[in-house]
Amino acid sequence: MFKHITAHPWSVGRRGMQTTTSVWGYETDYGIPLVAECHGKNVPTATQRANARLISIAPQMYEIIQKLQSEDAKALVRYMEKELDHEDSTA
Repeated sequence: MFKHITAHPWSVGRRGMQTTTSVWGYETDYGIPLVAECHGKNVPTATQRANARLISIAPQMYEIIQKLQSEDAKALVRYMEKELDHEDSTA
């Protein structure tokens, strides 16, 4: 799992709120962190909602890819980890 990202499961929307374009992290002692906000001025609502749903399952997709044994999956994991290392060094 990404070491700098809130634990999953992530969810779209939030209890008591009518938003379907916000991605929320797992509730912790510090509250429920906002992972992503998928609003866009010229982006259709359906696209905003689809982006939110895709982002919300990213941690699970990453874990599944890590467990795959094909060379393509291993190459994808290496690529993703390289990108994360680059992001960590620039943060």
